[in-house]
Amino acid sequence: MVQCVVIADEITGGSSVGAMLEKNRCKVCSLINNKGIKECDTDKYDCLVYSTNSRHLSPEQSYQMVYYAARLLKSSNVKLYAKRIDPAMRGNTCAETQALLDALEDKDRMAIVVPAFPVLKRANVGGYMLVNGRSLQKAIVDIDDLGPAESGRVADLFTEKFHYKAEAIHLKDYQKGMLYLSSKIKKMAEEGVRAVIMDCISQEEINLIADAVIASEVKFIAVDPGPFTATMARKVMRSSEKQSQVHNCKIFGMIGGSSPLLAAQVETLRLEEDVLFVTVHNSLLIGDEQVRFSEISRVVDEIAARFDSCQICFIVSEDVGATAQSYAEYELLLHKENRTWEEALDLVSTAYGQIAQQVLEKRGDIQAVYSAGAEFTLALCRDLKSVGLRILGQVMPLTAYGEFIDGECSGLKCITSATSAPDVHTITESIQYLKRKLEV
Repeated sequence: MVQCVVIADEITGGSSVGAMLEKNRCKVCSLINNKGIKECDTDKYDCLVYSTNSRHLSPEQSYQMVYYAARLLKSSNVKLYAKRIDPAMRGNTCAETQALLDALEDKDRMAIVVPAFPVLKRANVGGYMLVNGRSLQKAIVDIDDLGPAESGRVADLFTEKFHYKAEAIHLKDYQKGMLYLSSKIKKMAEEGVRAVIMDCISQEEINLIADAVIASEVKFIAVDPGPFTATMARKVMRSSEKQSQVHNCKIFGMIGGSSPLLAAQVETLRLEEDVLFVTVHNSLLIGDEQVRFSEISRVVDEIAARFDSCQICFIVSEDVGATAQSYAEYELLLHKENRTWEEALDLVSTAYGQIAQQVLEKRGDIQAVYSAGAEFTLALCRDLKSVGLRILGQVMPLTAYGEFIDGECSGLKCITSATSAPDVHTITESIQYLKRKLEV
Protein backbone atom coordinates (compact mmCIF):
# COMPACT_ATOMS: atom_id res chain seq x y z
CA MET A 1 0.00 0.00 0.00
CA VAL A 2 1.41 3.37 -1.05
CA GLN A 3 2.19 5.55 1.97
CA CYS A 4 4.54 8.07 0.31
CA VAL A 5 3.95 9.98 -2.93
CA VAL A 6 6.73 12.03 -4.51
CA ILE A 7 6.15 14.20 -7.57
CA ALA A 8 9.27 15.18 -9.53
CA ASP A 9 9.67 17.33 -12.62
CA GLU A 10 11.98 14.86 -14.39
CA ILE A 11 12.74 11.16 -14.14
CA THR A 12 16.42 11.18 -13.11
CA GLY A 13 15.79 13.42 -10.11
CA GLY A 14 12.71 11.41 -9.21
CA SER A 15 14.67 8.17 -9.42
CA SER A 16 17.39 9.59 -7.16
CA VAL A 17 14.77 10.25 -4.47
CA GLY A 18 13.43 6.76 -5.05
CA ALA A 19 16.90 5.38 -4.38
CA MET A 20 17.06 7.27 -1.06
CA LEU A 21 13.67 5.87 -0.10
CA GLU A 22 14.78 2.36 -1.05
CA LYS A 23 17.58 2.68 1.51
CA ASN A 24 14.79 2.82 4.09
CA ARG A 25 13.87 -0.69 2.92
CA CYS A 26 10.83 0.71 1.15
CA LYS A 27 9.48 -0.83 -2.03
CA VAL A 28 9.63 2.00 -4.55
CA CYS A 29 8.01 2.43 -7.95
CA SER A 30 9.00 5.24 -10.37
CA LEU A 31 6.45 6.12 -13.07
CA ILE A 32 6.42 8.60 -15.96
CA ASN A 33 2.75 8.73 -17.01
CA ASN A 34 -0.78 8.13 -15.75
CA LYS A 35 -0.99 4.90 -17.72
CA GLY A 36 1.49 3.46 -15.25
CA ILE A 37 -0.70 4.58 -12.35
CA LYS A 38 -3.72 2.83 -13.81
CA GLU A 39 -2.03 -0.36 -15.04
CA CYS A 40 0.81 -0.88 -12.55
CA ASP A 41 -0.12 -2.73 -9.37
CA THR A 42 0.87 0.18 -7.14
CA ASP A 43 -0.52 -1.50 -4.01
CA LYS A 44 2.65 -3.61 -3.96
CA TYR A 45 4.75 -0.51 -3.23
CA ASP A 46 5.34 1.65 -0.17
CA CYS A 47 6.47 4.70 -2.14
CA LEU A 48 5.45 5.97 -5.54
CA VAL A 49 7.55 8.49 -7.44
CA TYR A 50 5.80 10.18 -10.36
CA SER A 51 7.77 12.25 -12.89
CA THR A 52 5.77 14.91 -14.76
CA ASN A 53 8.66 15.79 -17.13
CA SER A 54 7.70 19.44 -16.72
CA ARG A 55 11.15 20.95 -16.07
CA HIS A 56 11.17 23.04 -19.24
CA LEU A 57 7.47 23.85 -19.53
CA SER A 58 5.92 27.21 -18.67
CA PRO A 59 4.86 27.79 -15.04
CA GLU A 60 1.22 27.48 -16.07
CA GLN A 61 1.81 24.18 -17.86
CA SER A 62 3.88 22.84 -14.97
CA TYR A 63 1.12 23.74 -12.55
CA GLN A 64 -1.44 21.78 -14.56
CA MET A 65 0.83 18.73 -14.89
CA VAL A 66 1.54 18.53 -11.16
CA TYR A 67 -2.05 19.33 -10.16
CA TYR A 68 -3.42 16.55 -12.38
CA ALA A 69 -0.84 14.03 -11.15
CA ALA A 70 -1.51 14.89 -7.50
CA ARG A 71 -5.27 14.48 -7.97
CA LEU A 72 -4.68 11.01 -9.43
CA LEU A 73 -2.36 10.00 -6.60
CA LYS A 74 -4.30 11.51 -3.69
CA SER A 75 -5.33 8.87 -1.16
CA SER A 76 -6.29 8.67 2.50
CA ASN A 77 -3.60 5.99 2.92
CA VAL A 78 -0.76 8.36 2.01
CA LYS A 79 1.20 9.61 5.04
CA LEU A 80 3.69 11.77 3.16
CA TYR A 81 3.37 13.92 0.05
CA ALA A 82 6.53 15.43 -1.38
CA LYS A 83 7.52 17.70 -4.24
CA ARG A 84 11.02 16.93 -5.44
CA ILE A 85 12.88 20.07 -6.53
CA ASP A 86 16.18 20.44 -8.33
CA PRO A 87 19.25 21.06 -6.09
CA ALA A 88 20.07 24.08 -8.28
CA MET A 89 16.47 25.37 -8.18
CA ARG A 90 15.97 24.79 -11.91
CA GLY A 91 12.43 24.39 -13.13
CA ASN A 92 9.18 25.88 -11.83
CA THR A 93 9.62 25.31 -8.11
CA CYS A 94 6.94 27.71 -6.86
CA ALA A 95 4.25 26.85 -9.41
CA GLU A 96 4.62 23.12 -8.83
CA THR A 97 4.68 23.47 -5.05
CA GLN A 98 1.50 25.50 -5.21
CA ALA A 99 -0.09 22.92 -7.54
CA LEU A 100 0.51 20.09 -5.07
CA LEU A 101 -0.95 22.13 -2.21
CA ASP A 102 -4.00 23.05 -4.27
CA ALA A 103 -4.58 19.48 -5.40
CA LEU A 104 -4.64 18.20 -1.82
CA GLU A 105 -7.34 20.81 -0.97
CA ASP A 106 -6.29 21.41 2.63
CA LYS A 107 -6.32 25.15 3.27
CA ASP A 108 -4.12 24.72 6.35
CA ARG A 109 -1.49 22.47 4.73
CA MET A 110 2.03 23.93 4.60
CA ALA A 111 4.95 23.39 2.26
CA ILE A 112 8.09 22.73 4.32
CA VAL A 113 10.80 23.81 1.88
CA VAL A 114 14.28 22.45 2.68
CA PRO A 115 16.40 23.35 -0.39
CA ALA A 116 19.56 21.60 0.79
CA PHE A 117 21.54 18.51 -0.15
CA PRO A 118 24.39 18.19 2.39
CA VAL A 119 26.16 15.31 0.61
CA LEU A 120 26.38 17.44 -2.55
CA LYS A 121 27.64 20.44 -0.51
CA ARG A 122 24.43 22.37 -1.16
CA ALA A 123 23.12 24.42 1.73
CA ASN A 124 20.57 27.14 2.45
CA VAL A 125 21.90 29.79 4.82
CA GLY A 126 20.06 33.01 5.58
CA GLY A 127 17.73 32.05 2.75
CA TYR A 128 20.62 31.94 0.27
CA MET A 129 21.47 28.81 -1.70
CA LEU A 130 25.18 27.96 -1.39
CA VAL A 131 27.19 25.37 -3.33
CA ASN A 132 30.54 24.54 -1.73
CA GLY A 133 30.24 27.82 0.18
CA ARG A 134 29.64 29.92 -2.95
CA SER A 135 26.38 31.56 -3.96
CA LEU A 136 24.32 29.52 -6.38
CA GLN A 137 24.57 32.14 -9.12
CA LYS A 138 28.37 32.06 -9.02
CA ALA A 139 28.57 28.27 -8.83
CA ILE A 140 26.08 27.26 -11.51
CA VAL A 141 24.95 28.92 -14.74
CA ASP A 142 21.58 28.74 -16.50
CA ILE A 143 19.45 29.04 -13.36
CA ASP A 144 15.76 29.03 -14.18
CA ASP A 145 13.53 29.79 -11.23
CA LEU A 146 16.02 31.93 -9.30
CA GLY A 147 16.44 34.34 -12.19
CA PRO A 148 13.71 36.83 -11.21
CA ALA A 149 14.89 36.92 -7.60
CA GLU A 150 17.62 39.54 -7.80
CA SER A 151 18.89 38.83 -4.31
CA GLY A 152 19.33 35.13 -5.02
CA ARG A 153 17.47 34.18 -1.84
CA VAL A 154 15.10 31.22 -1.99
CA ALA A 155 12.83 33.04 0.46
CA ASP A 156 12.63 35.99 -1.94
CA LEU A 157 11.88 33.60 -4.80
CA PHE A 158 8.80 32.35 -2.95
CA THR A 159 7.79 35.90 -2.02
CA GLU A 160 7.89 36.89 -5.71
CA LYS A 161 6.36 33.85 -7.39
CA PHE A 162 4.38 31.90 -4.78
CA HIS A 163 0.73 32.94 -4.63
CA TYR A 164 0.35 32.23 -0.92
CA LYS A 165 2.04 33.61 2.18
CA ALA A 166 5.64 32.42 2.61
CA GLU A 167 8.16 33.00 5.39
CA ALA A 168 11.66 31.82 6.28
CA ILE A 169 13.15 30.24 9.38
CA HIS A 170 16.89 30.73 9.92
CA LEU A 171 19.63 28.88 11.77
CA LYS A 172 19.46 31.17 14.81
CA ASP A 173 16.05 29.69 15.62
CA TYR A 174 17.43 26.14 15.57
CA GLN A 175 19.71 26.93 18.50
CA LYS A 176 16.63 27.29 20.72
CA GLY A 177 15.78 23.63 20.31
CA MET A 178 13.26 21.37 18.65
CA LEU A 179 10.27 22.38 20.79
CA TYR A 180 10.80 26.07 20.05
CA LEU A 181 11.11 25.34 16.34
CA SER A 182 7.99 23.19 16.47
CA SER A 183 5.96 25.94 18.15
CA LYS A 184 7.19 28.47 15.61
CA ILE A 185 6.07 26.28 12.71
CA LYS A 186 2.70 25.73 14.36
CA LYS A 187 2.23 29.46 14.94
CA MET A 188 3.06 30.18 11.29
CA ALA A 189 0.44 27.67 10.19
CA GLU A 190 -2.15 29.37 12.41
CA GLU A 191 -1.24 32.71 10.81
CA GLY A 192 -1.91 31.37 7.31
CA VAL A 193 1.64 30.76 6.14
CA ARG A 194 1.57 28.17 3.35
CA ALA A 195 5.31 27.83 2.67
CA VAL A 196 8.18 27.85 5.18
CA ILE A 197 11.69 28.06 3.72
CA MET A 198 14.14 26.41 6.11
CA ASP A 199 17.84 27.10 6.49
CA CYS A 200 19.85 23.91 6.38
CA ILE A 201 23.55 22.99 6.28
CA SER A 202 23.81 19.37 7.42
CA GLN A 203 21.83 16.22 8.07
CA GLU A 204 21.58 17.30 11.72
CA GLU A 205 19.39 20.25 10.69
CA ILE A 206 17.31 17.97 8.46
CA ASN A 207 16.70 15.65 11.42
CA LEU A 208 15.80 18.61 13.65
CA ILE A 209 13.38 20.07 11.10
CA ALA A 210 11.71 16.68 10.59
CA ASP A 211 11.21 16.16 14.33
CA ALA A 212 9.89 19.72 14.75
CA VAL A 213 7.39 19.35 11.90
CA ILE A 214 6.09 16.07 13.31
CA ALA A 215 5.83 17.53 16.83
CA SER A 216 3.91 20.56 15.51
CA GLU A 217 1.21 18.24 14.11
CA VAL A 218 0.63 20.58 11.14
CA LYS A 219 -0.45 19.19 7.78
CA PHE A 220 2.45 19.54 5.36
CA ILE A 221 4.16 18.55 2.15
CA ALA A 222 7.94 18.11 1.89
CA VAL A 223 9.62 20.25 -0.77
CA ASP A 224 13.29 19.44 -1.28
CA PRO A 225 15.86 17.65 -3.51
CA GLY A 226 15.42 14.38 -1.61
CA PRO A 227 17.25 14.15 1.75
CA PHE A 228 14.44 15.79 3.75
CA THR A 229 11.81 13.63 2.04
CA ALA A 230 13.79 10.47 2.82
CA THR A 231 14.19 11.54 6.45
CA MET A 232 10.49 12.33 6.84
CA ALA A 233 9.56 9.01 5.22
CA ARG A 234 11.61 7.13 7.81
CA LYS A 235 9.79 8.94 10.58
CA VAL A 236 6.17 9.07 9.43
CA MET A 237 5.92 5.66 7.77
CA ARG A 238 6.43 3.80 11.06
CA SER A 239 3.77 2.80 13.53
CA SER A 240 3.70 4.69 16.83
CA GLU A 241 4.98 1.54 18.55
CA LYS A 242 7.94 1.40 16.18
CA GLN A 243 8.61 5.10 16.67
CA SER A 244 8.83 4.55 20.41
CA GLN A 245 11.23 1.67 19.95
CA VAL A 246 13.46 3.73 17.65
CA HIS A 247 13.40 6.74 19.96
CA ASN A 248 14.58 4.57 22.84
CA CYS A 249 17.32 2.67 21.02
CA LYS A 250 20.92 3.78 21.45
CA ILE A 251 24.10 3.75 19.38
CA PHE A 252 27.46 3.42 21.12
CA GLY A 253 30.82 4.13 19.52
CA MET A 254 34.48 4.21 20.44
CA ILE A 255 37.43 6.08 18.96
CA GLY A 256 40.67 5.20 20.69
CA GLY A 257 43.17 6.29 18.06
CA SER A 258 44.96 9.61 17.79
CA SER A 259 45.52 10.38 14.10
CA PRO A 260 44.63 13.78 12.56
CA LEU A 261 42.24 11.96 10.21
CA LEU A 262 40.33 10.46 13.12
CA ALA A 263 40.22 13.90 14.73
CA ALA A 264 38.67 15.34 11.56
CA GLN A 265 36.10 12.53 11.48
CA VAL A 266 35.19 13.12 15.12
CA GLU A 267 34.86 16.87 14.56
CA THR A 268 32.60 16.28 11.56
CA LEU A 269 30.45 14.00 13.72
CA ARG A 270 30.35 16.68 16.43
CA LEU A 271 29.06 19.24 13.92
CA GLU A 272 26.47 17.05 12.22
CA GLU A 273 24.98 14.89 14.99
CA ASP A 274 23.79 15.35 18.55
CA VAL A 275 26.30 13.11 20.35
CA LEU A 276 27.33 12.60 23.95
CA PHE A 277 31.15 12.52 23.92
CA VAL A 278 32.94 11.04 26.92
CA THR A 279 36.71 11.53 27.00
CA VAL A 280 38.97 8.63 27.95
CA HIS A 281 42.37 9.45 29.39
CA ASN A 282 44.55 6.88 27.64
CA SER A 283 47.55 7.86 29.73
CA LEU A 284 45.79 6.42 32.81
CA LEU A 285 45.28 3.05 31.14
CA ILE A 286 48.92 2.01 30.75
CA GLY A 287 50.28 2.33 34.27
CA ASP A 288 49.12 1.35 37.73
CA GLU A 289 46.36 -1.27 37.69
CA GLN A 290 44.25 0.55 40.28
CA VAL A 291 44.46 3.80 38.31
CA ARG A 292 43.50 1.90 35.16
CA PHE A 293 40.49 0.33 36.91
CA SER A 294 39.39 3.72 38.27
CA GLU A 295 39.50 5.32 34.81
CA ILE A 296 37.45 2.51 33.27
CA SER A 297 34.88 2.80 36.07
CA ARG A 298 34.72 6.59 35.73
CA VAL A 299 33.94 6.39 32.02
CA VAL A 300 31.32 3.67 32.46
CA ASP A 301 29.63 5.55 35.30
CA GLU A 302 29.55 8.81 33.33
CA ILE A 303 27.94 7.10 30.37
CA ALA A 304 25.40 5.38 32.61
CA ALA A 305 24.49 8.71 34.19
CA ARG A 306 24.18 10.75 30.98
CA PHE A 307 23.12 8.34 28.21
CA ASP A 308 19.39 8.80 28.85
CA SER A 309 19.55 12.33 27.44
CA CYS A 310 20.70 11.34 23.95
CA GLN A 311 20.59 8.60 21.34
CA ILE A 312 24.29 8.42 20.47
CA CYS A 313 27.30 8.15 22.76
CA PHE A 314 30.99 7.95 21.81
CA ILE A 315 34.01 7.38 24.00
CA VAL A 316 36.90 9.31 22.48
CA SER A 317 40.58 9.32 23.36
CA GLU A 318 41.96 12.49 24.88
CA ASP A 319 44.80 12.08 22.38
CA VAL A 320 42.67 12.24 19.22
CA GLY A 321 44.32 14.77 16.91
CA ALA A 322 47.48 14.76 19.04
CA THR A 323 50.28 17.17 18.16
CA ALA A 324 53.98 16.40 17.86
CA GLN A 325 54.43 17.70 21.40
CA SER A 326 51.70 15.35 22.65
CA TYR A 327 53.44 12.40 21.01
CA ALA A 328 56.71 13.41 22.63
CA GLU A 329 55.05 13.58 26.05
CA TYR A 330 53.44 10.19 25.46
CA GLU A 331 56.81 8.68 24.61
CA LEU A 332 58.21 10.00 27.87
CA LEU A 333 55.30 8.39 29.71
CA LEU A 334 55.93 5.07 27.97
CA HIS A 335 59.59 5.25 28.95
CA LYS A 336 58.60 5.97 32.56
CA GLU A 337 56.19 3.01 32.62
CA ASN A 338 58.68 0.81 30.75
CA ARG A 339 56.15 0.11 27.97
CA THR A 340 56.60 -0.23 24.21
CA TRP A 341 54.13 1.40 21.82
CA GLU A 342 52.71 -2.05 21.02
CA GLU A 343 52.22 -2.93 24.68
CA ALA A 344 50.54 0.40 25.36
CA LEU A 345 48.20 -0.03 22.37
CA ASP A 346 47.19 -3.47 23.62
CA LEU A 347 46.47 -2.12 27.11
CA VAL A 348 44.48 0.84 25.80
CA SER A 349 42.42 -1.16 23.28
CA THR A 350 41.69 -3.82 25.90
CA ALA A 351 40.43 -1.13 28.27
CA TYR A 352 38.13 0.24 25.57
CA GLY A 353 36.77 -3.26 25.02
CA GLN A 354 36.09 -3.57 28.75
CA ILE A 355 34.35 -0.20 28.82
CA ALA A 356 32.14 -1.20 25.89
CA GLN A 357 31.29 -4.56 27.45
CA GLN A 358 30.28 -2.94 30.75
CA VAL A 359 28.25 -0.23 29.01
CA LEU A 360 26.42 -2.82 26.92
CA GLU A 361 25.75 -4.85 30.05
CA LYS A 362 24.23 -1.83 31.82
CA ARG A 363 22.31 -0.50 28.79
CA GLY A 364 20.04 -3.09 27.23
CA ASP A 365 18.69 -0.43 24.84
CA ILE A 366 21.92 -0.18 22.80
CA GLN A 367 21.16 -1.67 19.40
CA ALA A 368 24.35 -0.91 17.50
CA VAL A 369 28.01 -0.07 18.04
CA TYR A 370 30.70 1.65 16.00
CA SER A 371 34.39 0.89 16.28
CA ALA A 372 37.41 2.34 14.45
CA GLY A 373 40.67 0.43 14.21
CA ALA A 374 41.53 -3.27 14.12
CA GLU A 375 42.91 -3.42 17.67
CA PHE A 376 39.83 -1.82 19.20
CA THR A 377 37.40 -3.94 17.18
CA LEU A 378 39.30 -7.09 18.14
CA ALA A 379 39.22 -6.10 21.82
CA LEU A 380 35.47 -5.51 21.55
CA CYS A 381 34.92 -8.97 20.06
CA ARG A 382 37.06 -10.57 22.76
CA ASP A 383 35.24 -8.91 25.65
CA LEU A 384 31.85 -9.76 24.18
CA LYS A 385 33.05 -13.36 23.70
CA SER A 386 32.14 -13.15 20.02
CA VAL A 387 33.85 -15.40 17.47
CA GLY A 388 33.63 -12.71 14.81
CA LEU A 389 31.32 -10.66 12.62
CA ARG A 390 28.68 -11.63 10.09
CA ILE A 391 29.15 -9.09 7.30
CA LEU A 392 25.87 -7.67 6.03
CA GLY A 393 27.01 -4.81 3.81
CA GLN A 394 29.44 -2.00 3.02
CA VAL A 395 28.84 1.53 4.23
CA MET A 396 31.72 2.96 2.20
CA PRO A 397 35.26 1.82 1.34
CA LEU A 398 37.08 0.37 4.38
CA THR A 399 33.88 0.50 6.43
CA ALA A 400 31.69 -2.59 6.89
CA TYR A 401 28.28 -3.23 8.43
CA GLY A 402 27.51 -6.49 10.22
CA GLU A 403 26.54 -8.19 13.44
CA PHE A 404 28.34 -10.11 16.18
CA ILE A 405 28.38 -13.90 15.96
CA ASP A 406 27.73 -15.73 19.24
CA GLY A 407 28.84 -14.37 22.60
CA GLU A 408 27.12 -12.06 25.05
CA CYS A 409 25.72 -9.76 22.34
CA SER A 410 25.05 -12.16 19.48
CA GLY A 411 23.15 -10.37 16.71
CA LEU A 412 24.09 -6.89 17.93
CA LYS A 413 24.56 -4.67 14.86
CA CYS A 414 27.90 -3.01 14.35
CA ILE A 415 29.96 -0.94 11.95
CA THR A 416 33.72 -1.33 11.88
CA SER A 417 36.04 1.05 10.08
CA ALA A 418 39.75 1.02 9.33
CA THR A 419 41.68 3.91 10.83
CA SER A 420 42.95 4.57 7.30
CA ALA A 421 39.44 5.25 5.98
CA PRO A 422 40.19 8.54 4.19
CA ASP A 423 36.82 10.31 4.19
CA VAL A 424 36.23 12.85 6.98
CA HIS A 425 32.55 11.86 6.87
CA THR A 426 33.27 8.18 7.62
CA ILE A 427 31.85 8.18 11.16
CA THR A 428 28.95 10.48 10.29
CA GLU A 429 27.98 8.37 7.28
CA SER A 430 28.23 5.25 9.45
CA ILE A 431 25.87 6.71 12.06
CA GLN A 432 23.38 7.71 9.38
CA TYR A 433 23.63 4.20 7.91
CA LEU A 434 22.90 2.67 11.32
CA LYS A 435 19.95 5.01 11.84
CA ARG A 436 18.44 3.90 8.55
CA LYS A 437 18.90 0.25 9.47
CA LEU A 438 17.45 0.69 12.96
CA GLU A 439 14.55 2.95 12.01
CA VAL A 440 12.98 0.77 9.36
